[in-house]
Amino acid sequence: MKKGIYFLLVLIGLTSCSQDIVLNSTKSFQGVMNNEFWKATDATATISSGYSLNIVAVTFIDQMTLKVPLPTTLVHQKDANSYITYALGASDLKKASYTKTLNNVITNYQTGFGIGDGQIVITDYDGTTVSGTYRFNAKNTNSASQEAPILNLQNGVFYKIPIVP
Repeated sequence: MKKGIYFLLVLIGLTSCSQDIVLNSTKSFQGVMNNEFWKATDATATISSGYSLNIVAVTFIDQMTLKVPLPTTLVHQKDANSYITYALGASDLKKASYTKTLNNVITNYQTGFGIGDGQIVITDYDGTTVSGTYRFNAKNTNSASQEAPILNLQNGVFYKIPIVP
């Protein structure tokens, strides 16, 4: 009888020591803006008629947009050779912009041809979602603005952003 109780206790102890692994498949868009953590409350991606991929992330007071040419091939996260890197500041087809609206004052920052610098790297693209990294220095385009002349964004990551029609 004692052996049965010991066996039962060991069996209960072994089965209660399990580990549940939960995969994070929630979309996310975040980065370090001017040395402070910034995270969007929502993000979506769209394909424009000009065959560009526009990734838009928003919060209550701001909006960030990353625009790149639509990838022509699938990009797989486990194959670094398939990643696509877009340089910012050399073309209007590849650009980043940030708009902040606070107390009815609108501040715009952007990169473009000869404006700012940085890069966007697509690390996963399957036609329904897009993931990648980004970093940029964007110029304040509103000369009357009291905000800083340059916006610095580092360590930016977007993950599983859905592409909506």
